[in-house]
Amino acid sequence: MTGWGQLSLRAQKVLDRMAWGFGDLKRVLVEHGAWPSIANPAVASDGGRWSISGTRLRKRTNNRKAASLLVPEADCLWGTVQLPDMPQRSLAGGVEEALWRVSPMPPEQIVAAWRAEPKAQGGWVVEWGMCRRSSLEQQLAQHGFAGNAPVYMVRQGRALPVHGAAWQKQSSRQHWIDGAAAAFLLLLLVALSLPALMPLVLKRQAVVRAVQHVGMLEPKAAPLRQKMDELRSQAGMAEELRKSIAIDMPLASVIDGLSSAIPADTWLDRLEVNGSEIKITGLTANATELIGHLGRQPGFADVRATAANVRDGALNKERFTIELRWRGEGAKP
Repeated sequence: MTGWGQLSLRAQKVLDRMAWGFGDLKRVLVEHGAWPSIANPAVASDGGRWSISGTRLRKRTNNRKAASLLVPEADCLWGTVQLPDMPQRSLAGGVEEALWRVSPMPPEQIVAAWRAEPKAQGGWVVEWGMCRRSSLEQQLAQHGFAGNAPVYMVRQGRALPVHGAAWQKQSSRQHWIDGAAAAFLLLLLVALSLPALMPLVLKRQAVVRAVQHVGMLEPKAAPLRQKMDELRSQAGMAEELRKSIAIDMPLASVIDGLSSAIPADTWLDRLEVNGSEIKITGLTANATELIGHLGRQPGFADVRATAANVRDGALNKERFTIELRWRGEGAKP
């Protein structure tokens, strides 16, 4: 067998065990009155009146007409048989074949009831009971039952149904009751959980409405977004200009400061301004004294020569190149 086939068999086995477990749980609930079912009134061969719920027997005090026959445990032959692993839907055929092998009488002369339980190590354990068909028919006629009336066999205080047409009819009716009860429980669970889920539902609806609102506003906001981008760009340019104006020194003040600081025997050939940095080139009688003189001015700082001073013999002057930094008006030396 392939791996897929083995996996399928294991899955079928697990599902069968779960189905049996749920069925047994429902039986226990029915016997304790915690699950809806129709109590089956029955009469024993000695005339005792009983009520059957699942497999539980209760004494009945009302005069309701009996619909089933109870066969005493002493009138039946009991035993157990073990069956190999098989699907739950195949149990009926497997039990019938096993009972044919263990029955002391021909199959057509007996009536059997059984109950199967799964084994932990695999397979099924079947508890069975059987009685003579002729004796059962005699008891049915004695109590005024039809030949196809429901029959139960008593085993240790439990009622095991004979799997016949009447039992199948009762099982079908119980299935409808089970479905209605399951639907009611589901609706009850939804009703109980609705208050807890309502805040989440409302939040989701609020998010959906917000997304729809944004989707409606987005086409209308496209022109505004373009204008906002333009305004941001213009604001950025204005900020850059403001910073530049704050940083850039006033050219008129620079020229005025240089004019007042340079001696009369000095003139300039070139003036370069880059931010607060100033570079001047010209002729003077003594370039060293000029550097010292400019360094003492409050508006200038970092005065230094950037090239060697060259004396012009024809003019009897020194050619200089000086760099300095504008400190600003009112600055202290």
